Amino acid sequence: MTKKAEKAGTTGSSTGKIARSAGAVSVAVMCSRVLGLVREQVFAGLFGAGYAYDAFVVAFRIPNLLRDLFGEGALSAAFVTVFSDYDTNKGTEATWQLASNVLVFISILLSFLTLLGIFLAEPLVHLLAPDFSGVAGKTELTALLTRIMFPFLVFVALAAVVMGILNTKGKFFVPAISSSFFNMGSIIGGTSLALLLPKFGIPAIVGMAWGTLVGGLLQLMVQLPTLRKIGFRFKPQLNLRDPAYGGFSG
Repeated sequence: MTKKAEKAGTTGSSTGKIARSAGAVSVAVMCSRVLGLVREQVFAGLFGAGYAYDAFVVAFRIPNLLRDLFGEGALSAAFVTVFSDYDTNKGTEATWQLASNVLVFISILLSFLTLLGIFLAEPLVHLLAPDFSGVAGKTELTALLTRIMFPFLVFVALAAVVMGILNTKGKFFVPAISSSFFNMGSIIGGTSLALLLPKFGIPAIVGMAWGTLVGGLLQLMVQLPTLRKIGFRFKPQLNLRDPAYGGFSG
């Protein structure tokens, strides 16, 4: 076989692999969108547009705003850039050390923000929805839902970091399908608890808040077997002097 033929064969193989990956990701994204629609329909069917749904929307908005920064914003993009550089130039051991270091750092930082958010839940609700105070119990319910859902921030940010690692290593389907597990956790877990908790005098919407938290955890957990399969072994460590942190700000 000539070099030209070998090159053509390699190019064809790469194109086929890209096409298969793109197809798999498209299917995963479609599943996520459909389940997201089902989730919205479940909410509408159970609660409609009213007191409880308003409280849930505001409560979820608070950790969701921070998710846009830490989970899907500049920090996540910077990590992918630095991780790719390490993967290309620094070797396997240094790359996995970086991943462990960042996972620990994100966990500590966002756990602190979560605790702060839980403590300041009621003032945050007053800030975002001052009109709720005109309806008896609405601010208190929203603050309760905020406290329940704030740890969602930790799960979804870690899931975004893991997604970046897997994508860099050429794994696309599992990260893409992970958001479907968020929706499934929200639908199945949330609906089950929403039907169960009123029997104990707890508002049904509280069950949907716990379902959201379960969904966020599932979005992270479903990616971990693939992360382990590509060779990652978590080693608890925190080294803020690692030169990689300069890459996050540079």
